[in-house]
Amino acid sequence: LKGDHHFFVSFLTNYPGVRLSEKLQQQYPEEMTIVLQYQFEKLIVEEEGFGVVLSFDGVKESIYVPFQALTAFADPSVKFGLQFRHIAM
Repeated sequence: LKGDHHFFVSFLTNYPGVRLSEKLQQQYPEEMTIVLQYQFEKLIVEEEGFGVVLSFDGVKESIYVPFQALTAFADPSVKFGLQFRHIAM
């Protein structure tokens, strides 16, 4: 990313369609925040969600997050943030 941009992305890990390794799912059973700044790979953005490869304790993990699973998004470099509420139906 150019400049000082970096993104904090929080999401519900148990939301339908979220794909995490079993280890990460156990470590973060409800919600997780990832940081996209320097060390991420294979970022793909699709109409329904995004996928990325991140390193956790030196192990590369592939993550897929539907946009509907998001709870927060922030770019502190420009003082921008959003929070999303999930309403139980």
